[in-house]
Amino acid sequence: MDIPLRFTLPVLFLLAVPATAQELLTPDPIRQPESVVEIQLQSLQKNDVPVPDTGIAQTWAFAHPDNKRVTGPLERFAWMIKSPDYRNMLDHQEHIIKPVVQTDDYALFAVTIITADDQKMSFKWEVKKVKTGEFSGSWMTIAVSPPLRGGGST
Repeated sequence: MDIPLRFTLPVLFLLAVPATAQELLTPDPIRQPESVVEIQLQSLQKNDVPVPDTGIAQTWAFAHPDNKRVTGPLERFAWMIKSPDYRNMLDHQEHIIKPVVQTDDYALFAVTIITADDQKMSFKWEVKKVKTGEFSGSWMTIAVSPPLRGGGST
């Protein structure tokens, strides 16, 4: 049976492009605080893989409900990430995560990134356990400071 090429290509394209919503990792009580930060940073580092703004969507998935109330919805969050304060997180070259303090329900990390244009920037990255709801017991990001250029300490 010969299948016309005009039908084959769209089907192959659909099979090759994953459904990003199905691929997003979700908060889980088994994930440790540092792994949440790592997931978010790796996602922002490869923001447009497999499709534009997948990294922002993944980062949003780990935003604490209290954070989402302030920064949401997703479209507004994406606009914030693309603003001058945070856009250098997108497509950065590398990142270092250093634990600063951790309690049973709160953790603070000093994050340093090397931007796509070789700038060194640091951030305070705060995660907190969710107390109720769908992600109860999961670590999620409550806040990220504006950047400190030159890798200033947090």
